[in-house]
Amino acid sequence: MTCININMGKGQTSMSQGFYKRRTTCNFSKQIMTAFALWMVLLPTAASKFVLNLTPKDPMARVGDSLVLTCKASGCAGDVMFTWASLTDRSLYGKTETNGTVSLQIFNPLAIQHINKVLCKATCTNKGEKAQTSTKVNVYALPKDPTISRSDLLTEGQESNLTCTVPDVYPTERLIIEWLLGDEVLLKQDEHLEVPTVTSVLKYRPTAQNNGQNVTCRATLDIGIDKRTRETVASMTVQYSPRNITISENTQVNIGDSFTLTCRAEGNPEPTVLWRKLDQDGRSVVAGEGATLLVEEASWSHGGEYECVAHNIVGNRTAHMTVNVQGPPEKPVIYRSPSGELKAGDSVTITCQSESGPQGRVALRQLTGSQGAELQSNQGHTSITVQSLTATDSGLYECQATNPYGKQTSFLNFTVLDELYTENQRTTETITSMTVQYSPRNITISENTQVNIGDSFTLTCRAEGNPEPTVLWRKLDQDGRSVVAGEGATLLVEEASWSHGGEYECVAHNVVGNRTAHMTVNVRAPPTNLSVEVFPSAEFEKGQNVTIRSWAVGVPTPSATLVRLRDGVELHSSDGTFHLVHLGPEHAGLYLLNVTNVVGHQSLDKSVNPKTVIIPAVCFVSMTAAAATLMRFLRRAKNTSSYELAMTV
Repeated sequence: MTCININMGKGQTSMSQGFYKRRTTCNFSKQIMTAFALWMVLLPTAASKFVLNLTPKDPMARVGDSLVLTCKASGCAGDVMFTWASLTDRSLYGKTETNGTVSLQIFNPLAIQHINKVLCKATCTNKGEKAQTSTKVNVYALPKDPTISRSDLLTEGQESNLTCTVPDVYPTERLIIEWLLGDEVLLKQDEHLEVPTVTSVLKYRPTAQNNGQNVTCRATLDIGIDKRTRETVASMTVQYSPRNITISENTQVNIGDSFTLTCRAEGNPEPTVLWRKLDQDGRSVVAGEGATLLVEEASWSHGGEYECVAHNIVGNRTAHMTVNVQGPPEKPVIYRSPSGELKAGDSVTITCQSESGPQGRVALRQLTGSQGAELQSNQGHTSITVQSLTATDSGLYECQATNPYGKQTSFLNFTVLDELYTENQRTTETITSMTVQYSPRNITISENTQVNIGDSFTLTCRAEGNPEPTVLWRKLDQDGRSVVAGEGATLLVEEASWSHGGEYECVAHNVVGNRTAHMTVNVRAPPTNLSVEVFPSAEFEKGQNVTIRSWAVGVPTPSATLVRLRDGVELHSSDGTFHLVHLGPEHAGLYLLNVTNVVGHQSLDKSVNPKTVIIPAVCFVSMTAAAATLMRFLRRAKNTSSYELAMTV
């Protein structure tokens, strides 16, 4: 006779439900007949008490194997009638075969339902005697590969639940589940509910160092006669806030030159970088986005302290540096107060100021009547007050600003009206030509405008006044604070960036007064920096839910469309989040994510695939039987709808 061992069922890495079945078929009918023959040979020849012998005693057998209980009667010369029953009033789920004084109860294949207290009863017909005996059938199911899942994303410092599921295992009181991080045992659990599928929950508070480390769930069933250990390893993905931030060192740049600032930080997800420029009071305005900030033409407004803010969904971190802009002084501003008509005996204050880097020295001189003698000087700003004016104070005044890179000069002219008396008390008048000065008025400014990022734009502002007004442009932040954006009636921006968007203020000023006007520039940009994450994984099990989340930077805020390329099915989302539920093989394939606004769009493709089951080969001793069975398994593998994939936590 030929004995064939056949291993049927799912392999060690299977994630599907069901018992691991192992059948041993060794010409089963011959096995039964041999048992009958053995007991027939051993029949006693002498009269004795009618008794039953049930073997094996309290057997322990594995799910999927076969088990034969043999009940043998002795001490009866006539026919024996056998009855099999359960002491727990349950069905035996077995097959009975009887031959003379031997009766067999056959369980093939074994399952959990066969756990029972089995009773064999018999009656010797010629004596009328009865006998019975019982045994307990114990069954065990070895663990399959555990599965690891999580309740939410792992975030540094936040407690999360990792769940290990061990399906179809028995008895659970003999099962030990261990959680390991590398070689370190985090949790050992040996008490479980009596359910076919056992779960163990690890409450864990990860750190940034855990990102990329492996966590293991190990399940061990030891019943004495058999021991099996299965384990699953998953890589942890831990979100953590930005750290190890690096920023450019303090730098000096000549006015009109270009300069570049860089800022980088580590984090998960990868941090986004925002640049802010701080004023002297610590208030800030956005200067740009991205790891690199490029300024193509430095102006005075670009000097000062910069703040780099690296941020992601977990947190943020900041770093600071300073830019010093160097160059010759700006044309100084000279004015007097009061600005109206001046008469003898009045007082007047003359002020001179200039902006430069490094700060320059400003000097105030009277060019007529005093041979250009210096009246007052100081760093950046100076003023002088003249009491009891006389006609000799009339004339031209000079304000000169000087630093190591050059000098600039401005002038102011005014006349003092005076009455002269002769010795005979005759009144005479000295009449001079008067220049009437008035503050700026009739100011006009460009209308509100929209501009695409990277394009050039021009703003204009004009006003009437005497002296002719000087125009200063300021850019306001959301709190109403401002920084100087430029000077002159025309403000040209050759390449618009995020920092150029916002409210602008035009200040037209002269020595008499000033007038302001406002307008707004909206900078628009197509979607950029598109990124996609799939939770819990881009590879799914049948019936699982998957969330696809996308991020993109754009103004106006872009909307998102998800297209399954295989059949053109579209999903739309205003916030970039898509929920795919109850997934099956028909949902697998390549998806195209497209984010769009009025300026442009950006696309990214992402594969969502099912897990693949590895079906074990079946070995046969006979070459002919092996070939036929292999063809059946190949056809089954081709048509199966279960899948497998390495997991990521």
